[in-house]
Amino acid sequence: MEFEMPAFSKQEMTRRIDALRRKLAAERVDVAFLHTADSVFYMSGVPLLSEWGRPMWAILPASGSSAVCGAAIETENMEEHSSFDEVMAYGDDENVVQASLKLCADFIARRGSARIRLGIEEALLPVGLFRAFQARFPEAELVEVGPWLEELRLIKSDEEIRLLELGADLAKIGADAFLEAMQDNVTELAVAAHAVAAVNKAMGALSDNGLTSTYAYAQFADHTMVPHLHPTSRRLKRGDLVSLNIFPVVWGYCAELERTFVYGEPTPEIRRTLDAVNEAFDAGKEALKPGVAMSDIDMLTRGILQKYDLVKYIRHGTGHAHGIMIGSASREEKGELRLYNKTKLLPNMANSVEPGVYIPGLGGFRHSDVLIVTETGSRCITDFPRDIGF
Repeated sequence: MEFEMPAFSKQEMTRRIDALRRKLAAERVDVAFLHTADSVFYMSGVPLLSEWGRPMWAILPASGSSAVCGAAIETENMEEHSSFDEVMAYGDDENVVQASLKLCADFIARRGSARIRLGIEEALLPVGLFRAFQARFPEAELVEVGPWLEELRLIKSDEEIRLLELGADLAKIGADAFLEAMQDNVTELAVAAHAVAAVNKAMGALSDNGLTSTYAYAQFADHTMVPHLHPTSRRLKRGDLVSLNIFPVVWGYCAELERTFVYGEPTPEIRRTLDAVNEAFDAGKEALKPGVAMSDIDMLTRGILQKYDLVKYIRHGTGHAHGIMIGSASREEKGELRLYNKTKLLPNMANSVEPGVYIPGLGGFRHSDVLIVTETGSRCITDFPRDIGF
């Protein structure tokens, strides 16, 4: 499908801004200060895939003018993409954090009263910046607004889903390229590079103005024990367990497609473990429906792995929310498929399903697909063969 960028319409950005402003007004918060790249992008539309040592922040009052503050080298980026009212730029002639803090503090001070309720992403705010805010606004009451932003992001709009669908299409292209690169003695680096190149080439064909930070992991043999291990110069041998990991990132929105297979003939122990993970994977995907608690899906897949006496090898939850992941850890907490999370699935949530086990001396086993929750069930957008043989 052809996809035009930037991805989001004026109506979509207005929807987000109005939703947060309603929440600010209801909670009597005068102004929100956003400092994470994900939140700044979600609310303002300005992408910053890497800070390069220079922060970009955003200020959204419950009413009145809003502003984005970033480095002078990001001026065109901010002016082209911001849905906020003002753009404030600072140079490198003084400490960039202090320069940005002064611009933002002066902008907030225009409201005319020092006794304000100031919304911050407290759980993610560095201690030094938190203290700087306390010093700048000694009479302000600092209020945590991070969970409100997470809640807004958890239910995806139609435009966000279209972006994730593009990422899913690219993931399948990348997975094909990954398999195409499989040959004796090839390095993890070469396989991952081939997959990323295919994704980027396809993005050029499928989008008019695509922006990406796509990455891929190729892990062979015991390297599969560390699922986020970046590719190395390790070489592929017959009989190696292989972990295929494709992560297309389109304008900060990340999809993923993961498969585990053997390059050659699997041993009986590997075959038995793959059978167990396959069963848990299929059951978890089938169970992803509106009204089901996130914890129930994690409990379901754990129960299947327990049947195979593999539960002691589980190292992570069954899946997580998908959407903006400019920073890889910046997922919505209430979208985690984990035992403690009782949040119920709702239509237009996007979640991965990826139960896995990691057995010392044998390797790590997991598949991952991204699904969109519908009114009656869910649909997999990264549909790709599960059982891969060489």
